Amino acid sequence: MKTIIMYYTFGGTSKKEAERIADEKKNVVLCEVQQKKKYNILTAFFSGCPKAMKRKAVEIKEVPYDLADFDRIIFVAPIWAGFPVPAFNSMVNLLPAGKEVEIFMCSGGGEAPKSEEGTKKMIQDKNSKLIAYHNIKTSK
Repeated sequence: MKTIIMYYTFGGTSKKEAERIADEKKNVVLCEVQQKKKYNILTAFFSGCPKAMKRKAVEIKEVPYDLADFDRIIFVAPIWAGFPVPAFNSMVNLLPAGKEVEIFMCSGGGEAPKSEEGTKKMIQDKNSKLIAYHNIKTSK
């Protein structure tokens, strides 16, 4: 089964989680998703969090892989204001139908109860199969 791990990271925590997953799963493609216009700490809070809460996407740089070539797609992203970051929404927009999807949401509290069902529905709406949803607690 051909697998890609797509991740967005702001402070590096989601990148570490994506690398951990890649080491565990072996033989996967690791792909960092980057926004065209990067956030700083202020714009992340004042612009990114409201966009996350409204499930808005942002412009991302071109992804160098055709997701149609993969059987399983793993998304790793942080939670902001209880919802996936806007770049996560952009990643889901790239999702072709018929894929197996696994999600790892990273947050200091380890849960995103306000958004979990809606996030799962986003995958179903793309006619893909969500095989697992993980809340990862990143604070110690």
